[in-house]
Amino acid sequence: MKILIISDNYPSEQHPTNGVFVYNLVQQFAKLGHEVIVIAPFQLVPRKIKFKKVVYGNELAKVYRPLFTSLSTKQIGSFNTYTIARKIQVNAIQHIIKKNKIEFDVVYCHFIKNALLGVEALEKYNKPFIAAVGENRNIQLVQKWYNKNTYTKFFNKIDGFIAVSEMIKEKLIDMKVSQDKIIVEPNGVDFEVYYKRENIKELREKYNLPQNKTLVMFLGHFIENKGPLRLVKAAEGIENIGLVMVGEGKQNPESTDIVFKQKVPRSCVPELLSASDIFVLPTQHEGSSNAIIEAMACGLPIISSDIPEIRVQCTSDFSILVDPNNISQIRSALNKLTGDEELRNKMSLNAMNHARKFGVVERAKRIVNFISNI
Repeated sequence: MKILIISDNYPSEQHPTNGVFVYNLVQQFAKLGHEVIVIAPFQLVPRKIKFKKVVYGNELAKVYRPLFTSLSTKQIGSFNTYTIARKIQVNAIQHIIKKNKIEFDVVYCHFIKNALLGVEALEKYNKPFIAAVGENRNIQLVQKWYNKNTYTKFFNKIDGFIAVSEMIKEKLIDMKVSQDKIIVEPNGVDFEVYYKRENIKELREKYNLPQNKTLVMFLGHFIENKGPLRLVKAAEGIENIGLVMVGEGKQNPESTDIVFKQKVPRSCVPELLSASDIFVLPTQHEGSSNAIIEAMACGLPIISSDIPEIRVQCTSDFSILVDPNNISQIRSALNKLTGDEELRNKMSLNAMNHARKFGVVERAKRIVNFISNI
């Protein structure tokens, strides 16, 4: 099968950590013997911003990266400025298909935004359109960028939906999508990459991490939703704790407890997880958290949010779920785990066992089967 992927969230030399979960699935499609072409629209940025180029991984697909500019998503009367970026991307997709004489059997789009772009650009080819849907909030957000008739026209041409949770499936059903067009497939992890390393001492030396502290790792964007500042606040006053903050963003976590703070290539993430003792993500909302599955696979006890999206991923035998906005609850969970190595070891084994449910290889096979039936 020839699978055309449309996703503006895909790794690149400039942004090696973007859309890694999309990249992982794409590589599995290719390993299963399918021909995969990726069109990944790439937003132009001011020239003064310089990126360090990083090899993001072994690429098995053919990737095209058309450039586009964005004027954000401001509503001016009945006109939304997203329309300009949308038209540029639609034209770019059409140009790439025509110029390179690309043939495809199905269009697989990550997130509703890209599915609507794909339909608008390629509906004349009369091929099936599949949309992977990650968060309820994004479905509602994208609706605001279109006028109602245009949105409904393009949305109704999507032939199948991959929902990462039952909550998203329910949202799609509320939007009048037939149940037989939806499968629920939580995000998956590649166990050849994410597994617990045993050489903890050497890994801590490699990343200049202290050997004598209980290391608590945060992985994600430094933004309010993900909660890095809430973690830093909760850790105040806890003895012998070291915070490993992996990511970047608008917020700037600062504390004497922080022993590591930077964005790293994805190849470093499994090592940093293995070098840590606990994983914390006090997120306010999610779809299906890749970071939590990766932490599980590397054997970390989890402290995260008592919200529906996390409850379907985590069980009490390896996680403590709290109100993500309640600093004292986060602190209490940290105190419980940092002070009990035996409990952490028990939860570590349970986390690794539970992670086996989320393998990306089997997920890719089920998605391909779903697409084939469509």
